[in-house]
Amino acid sequence: LLRVEDLPQGLRERILSRAEGNPFYVEEIIRSLIDDRTIVRDEATGRWEATREVANIAIPDTLQGVLMARIDRLHEETKRVLQMAAVIGRIFLYRVLSAIAQEERELDRQLLTLQREEMIRERARLPELEYIFKHELTREAAYNGLLKKERRIFHRQVAEALERLFPERVDEQVGLLAHHWEQAGEAEKATAYLLRAADQARTLYAHQEAIDFYERALVFLREGEDLDQAARTLMKLGLTYHTAFEFRRSREAYDEGFALWQKVARKAPHAALPSAPHPLRLVEWEPETLDPGRSNSWETYSQHFRRLVELGPELEVMPDLALSWEVLEGGRRYIFHLREDAQWSDGRPVTAHDVEFAWKRVLDPGTGAPCPDLLFDLKGAEAYHRGEVSDPALVGVRALDDTTLLVDLESPTGYFLQLLTQWVTSPVPRHVVEAHGEVWAEPANIVTNGPFALAEYRPGESLVLVRNAHYRGGWPGNVERVEIALLGFSAWRETMALYEADELDALKITSFPVEQRDRLRRRHPDEFISVPQLSTGCFGFNVTRPPLHDVRVRRALTLAADKEVLAGVSFRGYALPPTGGFVPPGMPGHSPGIGLPYDPERARQLLAEAGYPGGRGFPALRGILPSGSGSSIAAADYWRAQWQRELSVEVRWEYVPGSEEQDRVQQEQPHITLYVWVADYPDPDNFLRIGFGGERTAWRNAEYDELVARARGLLDQEERMSLYRRADRIIVEEAPFMLGVYMQSQVLVKPWVKGYSMSGMGAWSPWKDTIIEPH
Repeated sequence: LLRVEDLPQGLRERILSRAEGNPFYVEEIIRSLIDDRTIVRDEATGRWEATREVANIAIPDTLQGVLMARIDRLHEETKRVLQMAAVIGRIFLYRVLSAIAQEERELDRQLLTLQREEMIRERARLPELEYIFKHELTREAAYNGLLKKERRIFHRQVAEALERLFPERVDEQVGLLAHHWEQAGEAEKATAYLLRAADQARTLYAHQEAIDFYERALVFLREGEDLDQAARTLMKLGLTYHTAFEFRRSREAYDEGFALWQKVARKAPHAALPSAPHPLRLVEWEPETLDPGRSNSWETYSQHFRRLVELGPELEVMPDLALSWEVLEGGRRYIFHLREDAQWSDGRPVTAHDVEFAWKRVLDPGTGAPCPDLLFDLKGAEAYHRGEVSDPALVGVRALDDTTLLVDLESPTGYFLQLLTQWVTSPVPRHVVEAHGEVWAEPANIVTNGPFALAEYRPGESLVLVRNAHYRGGWPGNVERVEIALLGFSAWRETMALYEADELDALKITSFPVEQRDRLRRRHPDEFISVPQLSTGCFGFNVTRPPLHDVRVRRALTLAADKEVLAGVSFRGYALPPTGGFVPPGMPGHSPGIGLPYDPERARQLLAEAGYPGGRGFPALRGILPSGSGSSIAAADYWRAQWQRELSVEVRWEYVPGSEEQDRVQQEQPHITLYVWVADYPDPDNFLRIGFGGERTAWRNAEYDELVARARGLLDQEERMSLYRRADRIIVEEAPFMLGVYMQSQVLVKPWVKGYSMSGMGAWSPWKDTIIEPH
């Protein structure tokens, strides 16, 4: 005699869940597991034990027979409706069923019959009529009764119906659509939805879900001819495993991906494209230096300096200088194997020694690099940079030979590969730096290793790059020359005139005044692109300046303005309201709904509690903002009006040239400053540790620091994200920042330009991928 409570707990729970409380179903499932010896009785102890792990419990043949007998007793049309509903799923909408059952007469009557037979029941009527199978085993039996060909037809019809009926909800249903197209055997459609679903899950750190979607997509990709897409997907799969600290599986995915990359590279090239009819013509900021180790900006360097890895269009990490890599010692050690054909623009080989030299140069406090903290994950790096140790050999990066680089980390770091896509990790030519010293990056001396090399630089006027003859990577585009006007985006009138005169091929307009962006969108609707950006715009409060030292005042100022109005009216929809914390949506660790709401009554109450009832006695606040940013001016005007109206608080903005803003802020320490952080790598560590911006607010919090430090080294990603969310909530509650908007990026691209795109990090596709068509 076997009772269900005699079974091992895990198996017992799976059986009860599968049977959904039906005692007859429980009995039949147990009987089938005994028959196939999945459950056996130990004669010595008298206990029942499982002989193997049971992940999925199939419907026992006897139970399938009973269920099919019930189904077969139905009228043929009613049975057909039940089977169609079974294809849709356990829960199904009347509207979807109706769309695929158009040939079935009297659908309502059939559904009523199925309810009387207690096979289905109504689940909801609003917002629309919805049904549910009373038992999942009934749905499975009905589904199993269909021929394979019939299933495919119905799955295709369901997928088409979902796309047709709910076009605005496609992003919410990518997993469901992937399932139906997959079961329909439509490889192209299934692959596209599976990859979208996987990418969504990966950005949310839903690792197992993302892995499942990627693996299912790879079934189709491995059977097809798109090796490039398969290799990219394997890179993303490897990154997902890596971020979950499953290093063995990560390496397996990467190894397969590396092999495919090589296979793609060996394929006979397509016929070379004719050269572009003219240079790619762009506008950029004036670079403060052409030395990647001493720069605060990286977009240009992504074009003429290549790194160990590169970031793909969907934020996947792909090989670049490194052909492959190994992750050892539980994620604390990496070994990178470099390409043997990589060369500097003077023809000298790029070696692992150049990478080691570049990283240690950034960390050397004498270099004056602005972003050494991006390399603090290296073992001993922070101590070396702070002068606590003087021997660079103690830093965890070492060339074992010309093509092998050994990297040791302080602790396992899930975002390390993504970090390596940043400009600060670019190798520099040691032989040139040692020959010329700090002027090595002057136009007369500079040597690069990327697809483009510097041809001409006129400070304040233009920068010209040409195709690097020594570059050995792929080149799918046809651009041979890039001409960059160094006007800066604050000169929006001049740049807009150039674009409209067809003298520019693409123009970033994110910093333009919003009314001008509106005008350009109306004039050039087919050339306008807007994408969410992993970026948060804030106003920082200097907490050392009274009255902002009082958290009640900071919270009052934050509560006094409607951020929905700011995003929707002042920014005209070109930004999103910050309903969460500092970590933006689309970034793992984002906390939706924790932001301080618009509550002017509570704001006035807090201001009174701080000693300023009705704003009386409150000193005028001074803020410094860059004059070139139309977005910051729109936000500043809105906040000033709101504070005056709701709190009787006066703020005086001073607009200064962007080139002077940082120095003025450091010297004068105003009450309020603009602070915008754009992700360097898609991980909350980059926002909450690297990008926190404490130097602009002087705010510190011991609990916050401890949470961020703990999260950085955790292996358990779920716990890690939980700590980041707790840290982000502290920022919201303490309000050292007044969160303004989650940023979006806008660009105009001429119709003759193909392959020019951007990602959520604001990164632009490599210009070597860009095609300029005759026009």
